[in-house]
Amino acid sequence: MNARIVTRVATQDDVQDLARLNLAFNGVRELPETISIRLSDPLCVELPLVAEIDGQVVGFAALRVVPCVFYNHPHGELTELYVEEEFRQIGVGRELVLLAERIAKARGVKELFALTGISNQKARRLYNSLGYEDGDLVLSKELLDEDDH
Repeated sequence: MNARIVTRVATQDDVQDLARLNLAFNGVRELPETISIRLSDPLCVELPLVAEIDGQVVGFAALRVVPCVFYNHPHGELTELYVEEEFRQIGVGRELVLLAERIAKARGVKELFALTGISNQKARRLYNSLGYEDGDLVLSKELLDEDDH
């Protein structure tokens, strides 16, 4: 496939595609209207990015840039990266990561962290090919409400 990949910051026009891709990737069903509200929230620190081929959104990423109290530069994380199966291995993921890097650098980030599952070898190979190295171990804990027990 000789496709021209276009990456950009997501807009309100992308909420249907973001909802579709989020369901495919994370198994989370969010209404496009809910994503639209979150996208327009000025306090939201997550910036969704999309990749298009021939005008069709085929992948997304999420970049977080957060000011720090204890460091002179903001903290940057690439928290989501997903490309539809039929559009993998043609550079879509790579282009999304490179866009995230450019935006993070422009916002003062000195080191970008990429979050992925420890067993996600395909994503880890992509990140490694772009110069990312295994680093800090991230631990997580689900915080349940008392009603969730």
